[in-house]
Amino acid sequence: MLPLQRWAVVGLLLVTGCGLLPGRATPTGGAPATNSATEVVTPGTPGTAVGPGDGTGGSTATPAGPVALRVWLPPEFTPDLSTDSGRLLSEQIQAFESAHPGTAVEIRTKAANGPGGLLAALAAAAAVAPGVLPNVIALKRDDLATAVAAGLVAPLDALLPAAMLGDFYPFAQAMGRVNGVWVGLPFAADARVMAYLTSIYPSPPLRWTDLVTGTLVMPAGEPSGLTVLTLYQAQGGALTDADGKPHLDAEALARTLELFQRLQTAGTLEQSTLDYSDAAKTWEAFRGRRATLAVTSAQMFLAGYARVEGASATLLPTSGEAPLALVEGWSWVLVNGDPQHAVLAAELTGWLLAPEQHGPWTEAAAVLPTRAGSLAGWKSTRLAPVVSDIVAHAQLQPTGAALAVLGPALRQALADVLGGRATPFAAATVAAGKVNAP
Repeated sequence: MLPLQRWAVVGLLLVTGCGLLPGRATPTGGAPATNSATEVVTPGTPGTAVGPGDGTGGSTATPAGPVALRVWLPPEFTPDLSTDSGRLLSEQIQAFESAHPGTAVEIRTKAANGPGGLLAALAAAAAVAPGVLPNVIALKRDDLATAVAAGLVAPLDALLPAAMLGDFYPFAQAMGRVNGVWVGLPFAADARVMAYLTSIYPSPPLRWTDLVTGTLVMPAGEPSGLTVLTLYQAQGGALTDADGKPHLDAEALARTLELFQRLQTAGTLEQSTLDYSDAAKTWEAFRGRRATLAVTSAQMFLAGYARVEGASATLLPTSGEAPLALVEGWSWVLVNGDPQHAVLAAELTGWLLAPEQHGPWTEAAAVLPTRAGSLAGWKSTRLAPVVSDIVAHAQLQPTGAALAVLGPALRQALADVLGGRATPFAAATVAAGKVNAP
């Protein structure tokens, strides 16, 4: 019987997830579905994997053996043989199967979020058809916390060696723990960086005063306000008060807004930056040479830098204080279920996160590694120092719930300053008044 707390969370998710339980999957051969399951039978499995079960509680199996591990992934990480990262993941899964005779790994892709997404499907399956539950699922940090509250996740401390857990970067350790317990193994991360052209800036512009020429774009219109928030935190601004409630420090925010105002006055930051709603759009502007500097995501830069001559990246500049990179990412999570499968599922995640597998895969997938040993395996002497600097200054970004409160106030404050409707101090005071508890 599910605990009362778990039923409450599952019930909430079923409002959006009901009716979207995965049925028998279709083989790959086209583009991954975004709102339905797509089964990928990895080449080289010991026999042909059968379907995902009929929902009666029976486990799937292969003719060559009785053990099948189900893994649910978002489309961006599927082992698609048309991409370098997909081919590597496919090969790594085949190697795991070869080392575990009689084991077949079945991959299903599901949307990252939404009614047909990973978390909703997990909750729905747990409530009405546990026979189709995955053994391993990829979840983002907020979804991981929700799954833990619902009792859907298995703790990892007893299943994996302490030495392995200790090798994760501090930000990844914060990502993988909920209430102090390891429940996720972070395998991919992303952060805000500033892309620039080495033809204009031979050395990384580490301070805002270094930006003396060119045009900067940043996603100032983003709902999360993440770019402003990064610089606000670098200025020492707190996000919560003594009671743990959302909070903005008006003085720290005013200093941050003054920085953007100075960039605008110098002609580096144009008011049109308010039209950029996400990091993908600023990267497009940089790639199209409509900007010489762009606040974008590390993943965008790592995936596309080779197509922009002379492109490099650095942490967001500061006014002299220590730089900061706010990070979000994905973790491997073991689903509560058969203890025999849990041991094997833990071995699979440990295998995929071993530096000799994880390092090449993160480089090919254009994501930030979550373990120091994995970064050591990167081949690019051009990218490794950039990535090393990012992960060394990385800090887990606020939760989605916190960003939903802070983001609109930060975005409006920046818009009022760049639009000439308010001074930095006045805009910061209004923003703090909207967020801070009375």
